[in-house]
Amino acid sequence: MKKKLTITLAILIIIVAIILAFVYYKGSFRKSTFAALDESDKINDAKQYGDDVVGWLRVEGTNIDLALIRADEDTDILRGDYDFAWTNSFPDGTGNRPAYISHNIRNVSRNPIVGDDTMTRFEQLMSFIYPDFISENQFIEFTDSEGDTSLYRIYAVALLNDDQNASFSDTYTKSEQKRYIKKAKRESMYDIDVDVNEDDLMLTLFTCTRFYGADTSYSFRVDARKLRDGEDKVYAKVKTNENYEKIKERMEETNENSEEV
Repeated sequence: MKKKLTITLAILIIIVAIILAFVYYKGSFRKSTFAALDESDKINDAKQYGDDVVGWLRVEGTNIDLALIRADEDTDILRGDYDFAWTNSFPDGTGNRPAYISHNIRNVSRNPIVGDDTMTRFEQLMSFIYPDFISENQFIEFTDSEGDTSLYRIYAVALLNDDQNASFSDTYTKSEQKRYIKKAKRESMYDIDVDVNEDDLMLTLFTCTRFYGADTSYSFRVDARKLRDGEDKVYAKVKTNENYEKIKERMEETNENSEEV
């Protein structure tokens, strides 16, 4: 009888272990439902405002759904008649690392707000400062200047003292691209399990922040690379690193909002 109970218990343990392993395996390969759409109608509508519209952008988990324009000396980036992000380069479909900037007017506290649908421009980009958020939202839809729409996956997120000068060039050599990837990963607040190399097509998004005070020029930067042929939209594993610890300490200092930019 005792032997029979022992065997039964062993079988139960094995069954439980198999169930737990299945749950873990399934949880490790969660797929995104975020899909690329035809944004041509939106692009055509945005052209009525007179800017040089060169594409469209949507970001998973946010209300970022806006036109991409090329800025020159005559572009009024403070205009508020419609939502857009801009680049200072000259996109012609041949660049391998375009960078776009947009305003963050309100979401400037040490504890950025998530899910406020009244926010505009890149205010909700700050949502990626939270580990739980990026674990569930990792994809970007990007329509380029040629009208081609693709999905990109995030591989680095950083909050750093940056003048956004990268937005003036969208074409890197192989060696420059390799150096940039290494730098972006080193500066990232997360270790994201995404393979990326100098042959990938990149995308960088910038917004301003007063996370470290009103007198600083810090930027919040999200780097992504184009989804490869045949690559599934599986969420990558994300872990915070030592860069995030400094940010976490800052968030814990106070919950008060900084003054509005």
